[in-house]
Amino acid sequence: KGLIEDQNKLEELRIAADVVTHKTRNQTWPYKRTVGKQFPPWNDESPDVWGVQHIMHQSLNQRSFSELYFSKPMVDLTAKLSDRVDHNQSMIGLLNLLVEPQSHQFELGWHRDSIKADASHEEEVQKLIKERSRSGGVQWNLALYEDSCLFAIPGSHRRPRTDVEREIMLNSKGMNSQASKVMPGQVCVTIMPGEGVFYDSEIIHRARYDPSFKRRTLHGVHLDRRIDPTRPNRILQHFSNSGFYYDDDEFLHSLPNDAVAKGMVDRMIQWTNIAKKAGLDEFVQENI
Repeated sequence: KGLIEDQNKLEELRIAADVVTHKTRNQTWPYKRTVGKQFPPWNDESPDVWGVQHIMHQSLNQRSFSELYFSKPMVDLTAKLSDRVDHNQSMIGLLNLLVEPQSHQFELGWHRDSIKADASHEEEVQKLIKERSRSGGVQWNLALYEDSCLFAIPGSHRRPRTDVEREIMLNSKGMNSQASKVMPGQVCVTIMPGEGVFYDSEIIHRARYDPSFKRRTLHGVHLDRRIDPTRPNRILQHFSNSGFYYDDDEFLHSLPNDAVAKGMVDRMIQWTNIAKKAGLDEFVQENI
């Protein structure tokens, strides 16, 4: 609570969110999450959208987003949650906007963000427990209006799935009629305007989308510079259409005049260069 206590700031973010949503729905902003597609790369197969990508991009000129993303309360909190000792380990990730579709009611299937639904028990143990220190980052949803779209299984990011969880996940891959099947221990997360929920992206979760409720929820991640540079695709896949613009001079000039923001971006550029030198920077979506 209390992440956006200033009502004027909240209203400023709401206006900015409406602007980029309008651009996306009118097809003047091409980077979007489309109905019928759960994971990137998204496409133009559906004119209806459930998310706006790259809202800090310099060409949108909506600086209120980056001001919030790099704000001290946000960076301090994510650093604390991921055991980073100071801001020198924080790294820019992504900031997108989740919105209500205009003409479709649907649900995303149960999933972890970067571990396949058909992963074996051994694979889950390897990635969730043995390689945990290399995953890095804290993901968050920050609501500009009341939001009850997210469902999650608390604690599931620290362990492999049970047999029941595995079966439900395998039967709810993608957007289908089984997506909303009740998972044992599931929690519906309600966040009020100006509040946020912070979580590990490997938690078992899903979301529901209802066109009758206005949704403007900032969906971001602050990364840890200790993230494994041999698996950059988890982040770089989101730049498959836009190209990697964090090293663009116009983007750099659009950032808050703040050492923390500059440092977070510089570390991402360095991390990406390591991936490039290793030949690991292809923008290809893993089949989750």
